Amino acid sequence: MNTNTISVIAGSRAISQSDLARMAGISRQAVSRWFKQGRPEIEVRASHLQKLSRALGISMDELSLPLPCLQSPEECSSLGACFLWDRLYPDVGRFAAALVRGEGRAVARLVEVHGLFLSARMLGRSVWAGFAQYKKYLPPVLRRQLEELWTLSNRLGWI
Repeated sequence: MNTNTISVIAGSRAISQSDLARMAGISRQAVSRWFKQGRPEIEVRASHLQKLSRALGISMDELSLPLPCLQSPEECSSLGACFLWDRLYPDVGRFAAALVRGEGRAVARLVEVHGLFLSARMLGRSVWAGFAQYKKYLPPVLRRQLEELWTLSNRLGWI
């Protein structure tokens, strides 16, 4: 099993290590050891992996494969430099999980780096629909510019 993959999936669904243990039918201590080993690939009993994949609705293969953006240390480093410069999130996986959950700070960071249009292509219409909720996390000058763009887009019926 790939611990980075399971960590991102669990984080995006707000699933704790205790929840993972219950889903896999093992102790909390065993799940804690998964993540403390410091290796991305660990051996897990097939029965535990099967229970976990069923509970999460993800195939056993997907739990075993690394996520594309976390596979290469160079790519992780590049993404980290782009999105994690202020250490708002400890790693790229947690940032991705926050995006999936729609956390305002994470969405604002994505919009700050890539703009509204590209961010909406990545995350969907929720970037436009949730603008009023996450705009407070944007730098003031960018916020004013994007508010004008957002207002214009609303008037033109783009949203």
